[in-house]
Amino acid sequence: MNKMIYIKRTVLNKKYWLSSMAALVLLLCCTIYINPENGQKYLFISAFYDNFIIERLGIIDLKSIFLGYDKGYLWMFASIIVNFPCLINQKTERFLIFRTGKNRYIFGKYFSDLVMSGFMMVISYFFFLIICMVLAKKNLFDIYAVKKLVSVFIWGMYLAVPGLILSEYIRNKYLILCIPFVINYFMCTFVTKIVKYDIYKYFAPDSFQILLLTESKQIIVSCIILTVLIIIGIVNRKILFERRLDCGQK
Repeated sequence: MNKMIYIKRTVLNKKYWLSSMAALVLLLCCTIYINPENGQKYLFISAFYDNFIIERLGIIDLKSIFLGYDKGYLWMFASIIVNFPCLINQKTERFLIFRTGKNRYIFGKYFSDLVMSGFMMVISYFFFLIICMVLAKKNLFDIYAVKKLVSVFIWGMYLAVPGLILSEYIRNKYLILCIPFVINYFMCTFVTKIVKYDIYKYFAPDSFQILLLTESKQIIVSCIILTVLIIIGIVNRKILFERRLDCGQK
């Protein structure tokens, strides 16, 4: 019941849906075609108005674009977008703690925030898939599309963990959003250059986008890493709440 309270709050919050649409806009800014003659790149959104791209939709593999890595800017800003759920449910916290109990509150809010962060990515990619199907004029929804949607759900949860942990220590909303952004950007741009790919791929944020489309070993190791991070977040929240005297938000 406690989880449903937070999920309902989040779903009914317009900021949540605006964040999902922001993620969709970033997906539409991915590269859809590169002109082999001059190397010019065309964004996905150009398929709606650029005759050059419209004429070439028949040779563009939209399914591969959907199933592949994010080629736009979502990978960069996703860590900010998915952390909005942990900023939404900030009111009447003390009332809910006394109503549901401290432990149910801790686990309920934590897992509902994780689930809604992952679901936010699913919403964005689902609408992106619909747009791809409209442009391709054929059904692209198959088992691989389902695996992709589940992968981005896990990706959203993975990116949300740092923000959820930080929200227990920091009350500044901008820092809660910006610090995970810096961590994600550092991981995706710098760490990959100094760490061998066969090791990096297991915990790289961008690798989670296609997790279920990769080898079974990577799926298992990456899921173990995610589980460990979630447990760390739970234990961290539990310890901090046990030390609080007010048992509520200020």
